[in-house]
Amino acid sequence: MGIDDRATSQPPGAMRGAIVGTVALVTVFAAASAPIPLYATWQQQLGISASDVSMTIVMYLFGVLTVLFFAGSLSDASGRRPTVGAALACGVAGCLLFMGLSNGPMLQFARFVQGVSCALSMSATSAFVIDCTSERHRTFGMTIASTGYLIGLTVGSLGIGFFATVSTAYWQVFAVFGVIMLITMLALPFTPETVHNRITLKKAIKPMTHVPAHLRGLLPIVAGGYISTWSIGFFFQSLATPASVDYFAATDPLIPSLVLALAMAPSALGGPLSARIGTRPSMIFGYSIMFCAAAALEACMLLGVLVPYLLIEVVFAITSGMILSSSLHMLISASTPQENASVVTLANLSGYVGSTVVSTIQTALTATFDLATVYAIIVLLAAISIVPGCVAMFKQRG
Repeated sequence: MGIDDRATSQPPGAMRGAIVGTVALVTVFAAASAPIPLYATWQQQLGISASDVSMTIVMYLFGVLTVLFFAGSLSDASGRRPTVGAALACGVAGCLLFMGLSNGPMLQFARFVQGVSCALSMSATSAFVIDCTSERHRTFGMTIASTGYLIGLTVGSLGIGFFATVSTAYWQVFAVFGVIMLITMLALPFTPETVHNRITLKKAIKPMTHVPAHLRGLLPIVAGGYISTWSIGFFFQSLATPASVDYFAATDPLIPSLVLALAMAPSALGGPLSARIGTRPSMIFGYSIMFCAAAALEACMLLGVLVPYLLIEVVFAITSGMILSSSLHMLISASTPQENASVVTLANLSGYVGSTVVSTIQTALTATFDLATVYAIIVLLAAISIVPGCVAMFKQRG
């Protein structure tokens, strides 16, 4: 919507735009994942409580949901470049907040700002990369749009982990990310604007509340896939650091960095596997293995064995990717090409809304229970979330 025919070919400077968009997407998510392995350090240095740490994921999700309802259409109104610039500006603001971090409320606000930045990036920056890639480079564009945030999460978490082995001046990492984002903003005017037929701002800021009738039967299946995988994944995002300290005796941010990275990055391999197996078999196989892996991770936490935990995380991440890819494929297959943007937004919204509810419960639980118990409850909630979708799948099969 709002894209001229010129955007489907290759306008002058298109690949330059794709590269700038790729750097923007990866850097925004790298900066958003960098704080996570440092939570234990900040707890000791700043007196931040475990509840404050758990609340960060809620604030991050709140930031995402605040703008995700209309972020994509906003770029159809203002243009891709201004919206990508806004995402980068929020990313820089988040880095500045972390450079001067002094207390729990400031930590939570910084995560909220990063959530806004990531929401804009997931919609406008991903669309910008796709717009800038011609048919010759379409695979590159689709790969970055679908997995760029995973690459960013891995770069950020591993980057801060390895940096911690040589220095504790963590502000320098956020300064580097901030500078990269500023340079990327300066490069934006030298890239092509791909939205030529713009919609009105009034139409752009209207939240998405309508689910097309022909997709309503699939919504429980897709929502279950996204909520179950993201809810468990968000446990790693918010509590990987304290869990690593409590169960694996982590003394520096490197171990939490590995825990987070291995729970995220391998999921990019799930898409190709899902394509080979088929949508429905991939969902059944993915759920079966994912929940077995989730149970095995619980056992590893209780036993305090790190290496098996990291290996099983890879299995969990790959099967999560299979479930997410199959869920989205179901929606895309039932939609017209003109509905693709709305379909992707619908899938993301279902995941974020459901995961926000689960994460809020998680935050409340951390004040009372140990993290292994909290994790077990999150896995149980994830299992409950797939029940309506499983019922819908069996009805469709019948």
